[in-house]
Amino acid sequence: MNILSETLSGGNQYFGRRQRFVLFAAIYVTLWIATWYSARLLNSYGVVSLWFLPAGLRFCSLLVLGGRGVLLELGVQGVFALMQLTQLEGEPIRDILSSDTLWRLYNLLASLAANAALILPLRHWIRESWDLTRPGHGAVFLGTSLTASALSALIGTIGLMHLGVVESAHEAEVFAGWLIGDFIGIITLTPFLLVRITPGLCHYLEQGSWYAQREAGTQRKFPDFHTTLIVLPALLLVFGVPWAFGLNQHFPLVALLLLLPLAAVATRYGLHGAVLAIALLDGGLVVLMALFDKGGQALPYQLVMIAIALVGLWLGGAVESRNRIMVRYRDFAGVSNDLLWETDSTGRFVEVSGQLADQFSLTKGKSWRSVLGDGPQPHLVELESALKNRQRFHHLDIALRNAEGGAAWIQVNGLPLLDDAGELIGYRGTAVDVSQVRQAEALLRNYNDSLRADVAERTRALHHAYSELETKERHLQVLLAAAPVGMLELDETQRCRLINVNGCALTGYSPEQAQGMPMLDFVHPDDRDYVKFVWQINGQSDQVQRLEFRLNRTGLRCEAHWIQLTHSSQSMDGTIMVLTNATARSQQDERLWTLAHHDALTDLPNRNLFWERMGQALRHAKRKGSGVALLWVDLDGFKAVNDSLGHAAGDALLQQVAQRLKKRIRESDTVARMGGDEFAVIMPEIVEPEGAVQVASALIDSLVEPFELQQGTASISCSVGVALYPRHAETIEGLTQCSDMAMYAAKNAGKRRVQVWQGA
Repeated sequence: MNILSETLSGGNQYFGRRQRFVLFAAIYVTLWIATWYSARLLNSYGVVSLWFLPAGLRFCSLLVLGGRGVLLELGVQGVFALMQLTQLEGEPIRDILSSDTLWRLYNLLASLAANAALILPLRHWIRESWDLTRPGHGAVFLGTSLTASALSALIGTIGLMHLGVVESAHEAEVFAGWLIGDFIGIITLTPFLLVRITPGLCHYLEQGSWYAQREAGTQRKFPDFHTTLIVLPALLLVFGVPWAFGLNQHFPLVALLLLLPLAAVATRYGLHGAVLAIALLDGGLVVLMALFDKGGQALPYQLVMIAIALVGLWLGGAVESRNRIMVRYRDFAGVSNDLLWETDSTGRFVEVSGQLADQFSLTKGKSWRSVLGDGPQPHLVELESALKNRQRFHHLDIALRNAEGGAAWIQVNGLPLLDDAGELIGYRGTAVDVSQVRQAEALLRNYNDSLRADVAERTRALHHAYSELETKERHLQVLLAAAPVGMLELDETQRCRLINVNGCALTGYSPEQAQGMPMLDFVHPDDRDYVKFVWQINGQSDQVQRLEFRLNRTGLRCEAHWIQLTHSSQSMDGTIMVLTNATARSQQDERLWTLAHHDALTDLPNRNLFWERMGQALRHAKRKGSGVALLWVDLDGFKAVNDSLGHAAGDALLQQVAQRLKKRIRESDTVARMGGDEFAVIMPEIVEPEGAVQVASALIDSLVEPFELQQGTASISCSVGVALYPRHAETIEGLTQCSDMAMYAAKNAGKRRVQVWQGA
């Protein structure tokens, strides 16, 4: 695999991502066919192949590469199909459409499809990279491996039976051998590829280099050499010694001794060494079994190989997980600002870490008593007593000499360590620097006397201030009663604590009724959600806030100004709220807005409101991807009525026209008077012209009926132009122009018509 990594890394500067994958695919197909032929070669010499390595390659490629792994496997099967067509492998295919050919195609693709259907969802489910040190991942890996092997064995056995290669009497034997061979190939080869090859391969396919894996491999150069040095002699001893003493019949049982060197490698080098040892041991068993002609004992050897793989994965994963925890502990200890320590039974340090260890020059072998600082130490006696009685101790302050020769205080915690016989073997604990805390305590003691004097002086001043506050409070109560506005004081839970006379008049509640009421109960139910929202956003601000709402009981509209009182432990926490009657001003604002946005004669939206609602309709249509229809309506014969019956009759006619137009449109539509005898209708959610034309025709029909006026009967009609967004225009001006021109086209065509804009 090192040669593979160097080959892939060598030309990365010349290859793009696609070219790198093609190169890897060629190597993968070559390895796949080579391992397949190795198993076939053993079978051809009368030796049963103990494993099927292509199953491990397939499992790993689907697990790591997903869809691209399926493409690799299809490439492999394509090569096999080409070999059969060219008579390089098996009997040549003479009839492509025969059942024999279809079963061959089944043998090529069915196992791949079953494995992909099993592994790809699992790969999607476990989104993070596989970690065989985690028991959950390991269990899922073994379960999936066994299931995939069983599916491949079942599918392959069925195919061979239909091709006549396997008789029905031997189907169970073929199925079992196939399942075990695939399972061994997966649990032996796939972990090795996942742990040692996949990180570098993924880095190469994405970045074009094997550097990440090469650095890891450099660090494990000697461990790999040592692993090989342990495993290969063990194989030779396990096979050579029994052979020398004529113990051939006990070979499979003796092979279990290989678990000992495997355990040694896994314990020393973790999962990275264990997967290499598994591959070497299982591969060595296959080779030595062939050399010693042990084909009749294939099943016992396969069970030994499974035991080696399972023990190696379990033990290597456990050791690797422990090593990661130890590395994490060492990292935390190295960067910790505290002191982590351990002593033997004589009080000498056997382990120290943390920045405080450097500060106090604490090293292994040094006694903690040798770094004690001079001067009084109140907790030292308590510490000595705990050590003598083998007890735990917590939060004991002792002074140590630092590296500069000065004294510094630490707070130490410890617990005794006992052996199996209950004898004390040392102490283990932590310590933190409390020098600054001790200095602060000393400063506080120095200021204690002066603070007492200050407190006494301030107490006298507070008594004087309290007398003044009582006088001011009486004045304030008079002012609150006479204030021309409503005033409420709310407590910290926003319940009424105080209300003045004008506040009672505005809200309709007496002081007794208002006492303890939540603030929102004063608000009209329709306005409570809005008031609650604004209160949550601005309620904690120390600035004056403003809000308008209707009162619940009186229905008056009020303007409220409030300010949050400063938070403290006193009873004045809460809010002061001032209420003024804003009903008249609100009604005046509504009248002014109506006059500015509605036609005085027809009470329809005027041109200003038309533009505003048209803009809203277009923005809504853009967000939703829908449409808008604009109908431009012009009255036919209005001038004749105006000239014959007078302007008063014309005004009355326009009012009745407005009423008929409003009755013919939806609630979501808008009809506006654009001036003179021109009207416009906005119809949201209209995409096709048929809907707009239908409404326009209904408008024409409604206006054809005579109008009964005080001056006489009047008959008119109308012409309607239709423009659609976004079919005809995407702006208000464009739609208005298109609908206007379509209306004139309707008039020119004979009036009393609907015309959809046809373009310039």
